[in-house]
Amino acid sequence: MLVRKYGIIFLLVAALLVFAVPVFADQAAQQDQAAGIQPVSPDQFAQKINTMIDGAYKAAGPVTDAVAKIMLAVAGVAALLVLFSGMKLFQRVLGAVLCVGFGLLLFYGAPFIIGLVKGLAQYATR
Repeated sequence: MLVRKYGIIFLLVAALLVFAVPVFADQAAQQDQAAGIQPVSPDQFAQKINTMIDGAYKAAGPVTDAVAKIMLAVAGVAALLVLFSGMKLFQRVLGAVLCVGFGLLLFYGAPFIIGLVKGLAQYATR
């Protein structure tokens, strides 16, 4: 009985909030226009996001190559230490090399994967 009573109260409060949301959204839009914030189209927004992603990708390219080379060099030196330390270290080195390779594959394959997803999305919406 108590659960049913509070359930009904909860539903009434939720309904009141749902009906108030458009009013709050309209007030927020009016405040944004008063503050001088210009509305943008979805195309402009997507273009800005793509520009930022391209810039970040171009900036991360040289860093990624340098980090991958350093990691592979460290893995090579550690592989030489296997002669003295045993197979446990070799397994860890092999795991590190595989992780570096997978990371490089993801980094350089990201534009292809994103293009593939965009192409599938465009095909699905036709």
